[in-house]
Amino acid sequence: MPIARLALAAAVLMTTAAHAGGWKTYANERFGAAADYPSGWKMGPEPENNDGRWFASPDGRAKVIISGNFALETREAEMDQRAQPGNGETITYLKKGEDWIVASGKRANGKIFYRKSLLSCGDQVWNNLDIEYPADDKAKYDRLVAHMAASLRAGVGYNITCK
Repeated sequence: MPIARLALAAAVLMTTAAHAGGWKTYANERFGAAADYPSGWKMGPEPENNDGRWFASPDGRAKVIISGNFALETREAEMDQRAQPGNGETITYLKKGEDWIVASGKRANGKIFYRKSLLSCGDQVWNNLDIEYPADDKAKYDRLVAHMAASLRAGVGYNITCK
């Protein structure tokens, strides 16, 4: 029993440490996608196309990407495409709304992924959140994922005229 209590205490401390610094918000200027990320996470460099940014946990084991992209097909075709697993992925959870989709599961590297996309700007722009973290740390990341997913929101990017 003492080992179980020690493990629980360690999990609480890790979760508390992840929340200790609070949250920051990243908003992508090009597409308008915005979401919160833990303030202690390291932001990656801006990509040439300015479609978003990635953030890595302090230990480097988890990663989140907040990004946007143009929708290229009909809403139905785009939703169907986003409902498919990527290379090396197994989807274990899939939920869709009229203008959003969430897919989650495991990747071939043994990590859990959580993907949420919101369609905005008259079906022209996708606002995306992609989170990857070790399956062994699921309990540690559940609250972080819930917060980040709830914080994902659409905005209007530069040079985009919404329908």
